[in-house]
Order: sequence, then C-alpha cells, then structure tokens
Amino acid sequence: MIKITVPATSANLGIGYDTLGMAVSLYSHFTFDRAERLTITGCPEEFRNEDNLVYVSFVDALREWDEEPFPVSIDIQTEVPVARGLGSSSTCVVAGIMAAAALTGHTVDRAELVRIATAVEGHPDNVAPAILGGAVCSFTPEGDLPRCLRYEVSDRLRFITIIPPYEVHTSEARKVVPQQIPLSSAVWQMGRIAGMTRGLETGDTDLIAAANDDRLQEPYRRPLIPDYDAIRRTCLAGGAKTLWISGSGSTLMAVTDDTIVAKFLQVRLQESFPGCATHILTCDTEGAQIEYL
Repeated sequence: MIKITVPATSANLGIGYDTLGMAVSLYSHFTFDRAERLTITGCPEEFRNEDNLVYVSFVDALREWDEEPFPVSIDIQTEVPVARGLGSSSTCVVAGIMAAAALTGHTVDRAELVRIATAVEGHPDNVAPAILGGAVCSFTPEGDLPRCLRYEVSDRLRFITIIPPYEVHTSEARKVVPQQIPLSSAVWQMGRIAGMTRGLETGDTDLIAAANDDRLQEPYRRPLIPDYDAIRRTCLAGGAKTLWISGSGSTLMAVTDDTIVAKFLQVRLQESFPGCATHILTCDTEGAQIEYL
C-alpha cells in the first residue's frame, strides 16, 4: 500500500498566464493498493468509477510503459476544492501517475513525471509545481518536452487564500480571454513576469505588487467572480500588498510578508465573507511525495 501527497497549486500568479505556477501548503492525499476490483472511496459517488481522473491517469501511465491496467483500491482525502483554481485536477493526475510507477516497480524522476503529467493534463502550469514544488515557469518548445524553471519562494511570504462557494470552470474562463493582443500588451507582460519571479524569490512584496498588473486574462475573468471587487478592497485595506486570481478562479490570493497582518486579515475576511473559506498558506517547497505504508 502506498500513500501519495500532492500540493495544491496556484497557476498564473496574476501576470504569468499559462506560464507561471506555484505549489502551496494545501494538500490532497491518495492511498493506493492492488485489489481484486476497482474501488474508490473518499469522493462523491459519481466519481467512484473508471472515469475518475485519478484512475484514468493511473491507466494512461501504465500504457505509457506498456503495462496492462489492473484493479486497485483508491482512497482520496483532499483539502483542495474542485473547480476553484487550485489545481485539483493536477493533484489527481500526478497521484495516478506516481501510483502506476510505484505499483509496477518503475523508477521515474521528476522530469519524467512532468512529461507524462503534461501529456495527460494538456499543459504544465499546474502539474509542474505540483511535482517540483516552489514556483515554476514552464514552456514547451515546439516538438520537444516541457521545460521547467524552478524558483525558490521566500519563506517570509504568506498567501491569504479566499475560496468563494461557487465554481469557475476553466473552459468558461478561457472563453473570455482574447486570442489576439497588441504588441504593447505583450511587452507589458514580459518585464512584469521577470519582476514577479524575482519578487517571489526575494520576498520583496513591493516588487510583487508592482509586477502584478496583468493585461491578458485577469481583466476579463474578474466579472466571473462576483465577490472579486469587494474581496480585493478588503484585502488591500487590511494590509495585503496585492491580490491575484488563482488559476481561472474562483479562488483569490492576497500576498503579505507579515504573519500578523495575514491573521488579522483572515479574521476580517471571515467576518465580511462568511460563505468563503479562507486559509493562510505558504509555498510548498517539496512537491509531490510518496510513502510506503
């Protein structure tokens, strides 16, 4: 029996549309064992079948290595909400692939995990930080494997995470993003991506705030999150330096380097938005982990 723990992720980090992502200290835990028939527990009834993304990823990885699929028992215990912009699907994909390797005796490094997970998920912005930990800038050269640049994130930073009680599906969020942009917008983004990664490394919240001014996707996705403006005002008035949409939403993340500010702000958010879940998170530096039970 094995247990796999995968961190949640925040994709885009405001300015890095489809390129930046960061692992955070919210986790999904998956337990696997060989079994006589497929059984899945810990998730809603409609997902306890062969279409479960964890099992689909498990089977896809086995076929990658020319292994025949076999039944397993899977238990899922997760802190990561579905369709909220925290990489819940990536945790499932990564866990399925790692379990397939472990239960068949394959040794895979993290680069191989990223390659297979990207093939399953379709893009590396969430799976790469989930596997590698830290903040990651990912891109895939034409006809080549994903390239991942990993950045350490200052342990001074705290990410106040606000999770509204409604979903924003990635497919809907992508529809509102323009497919063509002016050259000036591309130039605007490029310098700020460098500023964001440097700010995260050094813990410079003023630099993070200056860099976090997206023109590609956030202006178009904000209307999909009814509480966006009110939460943003509350966070900035409460001492946070800046705020971004996590992935395609609906989760929002505010940034501070002061733990007292983070705790006071969490209380204020809980009072003002009682329907939202709030967490004070740090960057997860380890990425996905496996344990033999």
